[in-house]
Amino acid sequence: MSSAPLASYIAFKSLRVEEDGLYSPTQGTRWDVAYVPALGRLTYSLRAPSLEDEQGIYGATPNEALQYLGKRCDLFLVMPSPDPDTETELCTDGWRTTCAIVIGKAAPMREAARLVLASHQAGYPQVEGILEWAETWSKYLAAAQPYAELPPAEALQRIEVRRLVRATAMGQSSRIQIGRSSQEAGVTWSTPIELVAGDRPPKLAGKPCLVTNFRRGRFSRVLYTPSTLRIQVGEEWLRQNLEEKT
Repeated sequence: MSSAPLASYIAFKSLRVEEDGLYSPTQGTRWDVAYVPALGRLTYSLRAPSLEDEQGIYGATPNEALQYLGKRCDLFLVMPSPDPDTETELCTDGWRTTCAIVIGKAAPMREAARLVLASHQAGYPQVEGILEWAETWSKYLAAAQPYAELPPAEALQRIEVRRLVRATAMGQSSRIQIGRSSQEAGVTWSTPIELVAGDRPPKLAGKPCLVTNFRRGRFSRVLYTPSTLRIQVGEEWLRQNLEEKT
């Protein structure tokens, strides 16, 4: 990540990692290997015929991209191709384009935030919501870094570290449905956090609570399903982002 070049409109995308390459997690589309002069190396890219009828490749904030982080998926940094034939439609929190390029893995996330900020300071235009995320997230990181020497389980007891984890997962949501009753809930500043093995980025797991009323004739019953919502975060993810490499 430290060797990634400055770029315009840096965004995030979850991609499934297989032995033969990268795939979009929802559509299952395989990304092509291509040489990109702007990066000076081989990387992955994907093209769409046009932006009509909601076609195109999407890039988003890390909070949105983490929603699609399933099994065998990693979070990547992507950008629209600088090719003049590429069409790109920008919005506040991301873009969609006819050709997207993988810059590299978005790990550690602190380096991804620095790349966005450095590119912005050098005059490369950025997505408003992603630039705002990089500025805000970097402040949470700075407050949490004094606890980098602590074991992950102890570091997570500090409110500054918990804020960093929740800020990363903010925007994710989960839905539960039983019969005709349903409930959707998202990450809040009090969502429980579960430390797991590995380098898993903060990801919402479980289901929200639900109160269901069953009625048949004179018989009625209230069923309460307790919440299992929690943010799962990997021990290695905490280490990678809190430790300052020199």
